[in-house]
Amino acid sequence: MPTKNGYDWSDLSNPPPLDRHSSVKHEIMCDYLSRYVTVFTKNPTVDRFRINLIDGFAGGGRYQSQSSSEILPGSPILLLRSIKEAEARVNASRVKPFSIDANYYFVEIDEGAVRHLRYALQEHGFDNETNINVLCDDFQRALPAIAKDIKARSRKPRNIFILDQYGYKDVPLATIKNIFDVFPSGTEVLLTFSTDSLINYLSTDESCVKTLEKYNLDGILKHPDLQSNIEVKQSRLLIEQLLYEEIQSQCGASFYTPFFIMSRSSNRAYWLIHLSSHPTARNEMLMTHWQSQNSFVHHGGQGLNMMLGFDPTFEAIANQNTFDFYFDDNADRRVIDALLKEIPEFLEDSDSLGVKELVFRTCNTSPATLIQYKSALLELQNQKVLKVLTPSGQLRRSASTISFDDRLVILRQLNFFM
Repeated sequence: MPTKNGYDWSDLSNPPPLDRHSSVKHEIMCDYLSRYVTVFTKNPTVDRFRINLIDGFAGGGRYQSQSSSEILPGSPILLLRSIKEAEARVNASRVKPFSIDANYYFVEIDEGAVRHLRYALQEHGFDNETNINVLCDDFQRALPAIAKDIKARSRKPRNIFILDQYGYKDVPLATIKNIFDVFPSGTEVLLTFSTDSLINYLSTDESCVKTLEKYNLDGILKHPDLQSNIEVKQSRLLIEQLLYEEIQSQCGASFYTPFFIMSRSSNRAYWLIHLSSHPTARNEMLMTHWQSQNSFVHHGGQGLNMMLGFDPTFEAIANQNTFDFYFDDNADRRVIDALLKEIPEFLEDSDSLGVKELVFRTCNTSPATLIQYKSALLELQNQKVLKVLTPSGQLRRSASTISFDDRLVILRQLNFFM
């Protein structure tokens, strides 16, 4: 990231310190890449897997630990390592050799950071790799050439864009939409969005209004509830909800997983948003959050309406009132219990509905995984609230066999259940 945003890359012997919230993002990214490769290499006949990884704000590739003298790898090195490790893991279970054909695009506008990054690549033995492209440029300027290069090599590429912007202005929502317009399938985006930077800036001042208009976010100020004198906390929650709705409507992706991360050093909240065009990708990202249950919490309800979050200030203290729900040992049961109540409410006006329609219409605002949806549906069937029927009309007998093609038939007992 550029020096002006708090990272000083001027001295190769003294890289900037890595904030805890950044290490959290790195953990999510690495775990998700591992899951991603696992999902797409389940077929043992696949001996080659192609993917493009685009790190739009790559930084210098190396950081100083805040607790020791250790030099920690940045996102470019972690991406390279994760893919190498995933390839080795798949090969360990195969007889026929397997390879990952990955192309990397590391974009960074700060020249000092680029020097650091090239040094880091050499330091870790990646300096002679022909599939690594280091671009000293602004991400938006570099994007058309990157897209052209990707399309020249594949008609249906798989892409993961890592867009770890510092605030909220470097990646306008129109840019995200352009990515999904150019690559309508097989593409995912991990976007960092500093909600606090935007919220702290909001006002009816002319300069603020013009800035919001430039980024097509001026509709937030027009909401009637923001015109009244309500409490700041309530306003922030409303603004976050309105902002999330704007991101959903403008980005062009079908599936979203929002995750709140709080920075200790800046005391600012960031969204880490996963955007994709496929529900499997959304589910695997959510599984990553559940896997990290000791570090992550989710801000909001635990059924079909939620926001997710991580706040490092809660790691060492007992007061957890700020967040309604934690990914702790009882979280799985609490989510299923919430679904048992809220799915019937959602289905109240329906005689029948497809499983696919239920999940697609609710998953973007729920912390529930597909496994939890299926478990709740089977329990509701056992409680005679609904039936889960196969396309041929047979009753499903186990949660694991429930599929998107199944239909939910609502029973008369629904009103009594509620």
